[in-house]
Amino acid sequence: MFTVTVLLMVLISIMLILAVLIQPGRGELSSSFGGIGGQFGSLFGMRRTMDFLTKLTIGLGTALFILSIIANKFFLGTAQETREPVTVGAPVPSPQSLPSPPIPTPPSQTPNTP
Repeated sequence: MFTVTVLLMVLISIMLILAVLIQPGRGELSSSFGGIGGQFGSLFGMRRTMDFLTKLTIGLGTALFILSIIANKFFLGTAQETREPVTVGAPVPSPQSLPSPPIPTPPSQTPNTP
């Protein structure tokens, strides 16, 4: 059921992205995406298209929000569950098992002679 919810959320997210990109804006960016917004405008009329796209965007955003809450509330862990760190139960390294760093040696003091 969680997989179905996640798939619905992905599909709604893609449709929401497309609905936002189709909406005509001040710069008329929709013409650079193949003029899809203009095609809807000629089909329904520009004012009805803007109303439809606005309602579609609000509906898709609301659906995504509600599905996110449902997925978080019912399918993910509850607050009573405690998760332990990954390192619980791992052996603690002793100081003898750690490699010692090499001791730096000073450079030789002999002059360079050719």
